Amino acid sequence: MNPLSSIAPANHTRTLLAIDVGGTKTQAASYDLATGALRRCRLETHAPDLRGVAALHRLIDGVQRELGIDASTPLLGIAAVFPGVMRGQHLLLAPNTPGLEGMNLFEELAAAFACTSITLDNDVKAGALAEHAWGALRGSDPSLYLNVGTGLAAAAMIGGEVYRGRNGAALEIGYQLTPATSVLPPEHWRGWRDGVAPMESAFSGASLDALARQALGDGHRAEDLFASDDPKIRHELQRRIHALAAQLVNLAIALDVERIAIGGGINRQFALFEATLSGLLDRLVPFPPMLARARFGNDAPLWGALELARRAAGLPALPAALFEDTTTGAAEPASTLQRLMPHPP
Repeated sequence: MNPLSSIAPANHTRTLLAIDVGGTKTQAASYDLATGALRRCRLETHAPDLRGVAALHRLIDGVQRELGIDASTPLLGIAAVFPGVMRGQHLLLAPNTPGLEGMNLFEELAAAFACTSITLDNDVKAGALAEHAWGALRGSDPSLYLNVGTGLAAAAMIGGEVYRGRNGAALEIGYQLTPATSVLPPEHWRGWRDGVAPMESAFSGASLDALARQALGDGHRAEDLFASDDPKIRHELQRRIHALAAQLVNLAIALDVERIAIGGGINRQFALFEATLSGLLDRLVPFPPMLARARFGNDAPLWGALELARRAAGLPALPAALFEDTTTGAAEPASTLQRLMPHPP
């Protein structure tokens, strides 16, 4: 955890605020500990011609409007999570956000909400925290959370806490090289300094959306690829799935994890990944982990942010019953997805 302040306001409110700024959607939730009332809202992250401070304040204004919060509303704690790497009060490596890199996010949020009990963090690390506290990773140690949303990243839970690395950038696997790189001489390898995230370019919501538009035409999205019978599309999708599978096999070996949970938008395709990955993990990993579908799907970073807000305020643990009605999105039928894997490992 990276709390920037742990000073709770001197009042009797019992409200926490969680904000998850995603590459496509922004979600927020307020939770009143006194009444148990939980309110949620969802906004488009991007708006035409708005970037930087203006883009952030559009999101803040939307959250305040939808949740009935303003600068005079006292809050016990706030957590905001973002794709990218949080360094102090600033966001780095965040190409999918509307120009928020380099901004002092703490100062903007503190001024807007009149609260200094604020935590800023990475969205996937927050998602891992939620899945470990109440979801598919509960009771496992160490464990791995893979999030395929607009971008691609993972997070490891070790000893009950998120592993962050020296710079807070641990398991930003979107920047890892793809298996195809091994056939090229090193001078042709491309990565962060070249403005390239190799694995994210191969397998993420954004890259699959781009492939869908290219292969199927404008207006098509990633989910249309999984439903296609076109042999060329199926072959290209297989190639990208195999690249991701190779990364997970390597991570399972490197970290020796007990369980891997798959979340984000790709959570809906879990039947496909389970059929493909389970065999690979069993065959290639000396001590294979269990593969699980993330409980919270796209909501994991939001609930992780709520837990971070709770910690920022120094409050007791949130009740598990708060999340009993939270379910993942419906999975695609296995019969549809198996067509993409005619030769299982």
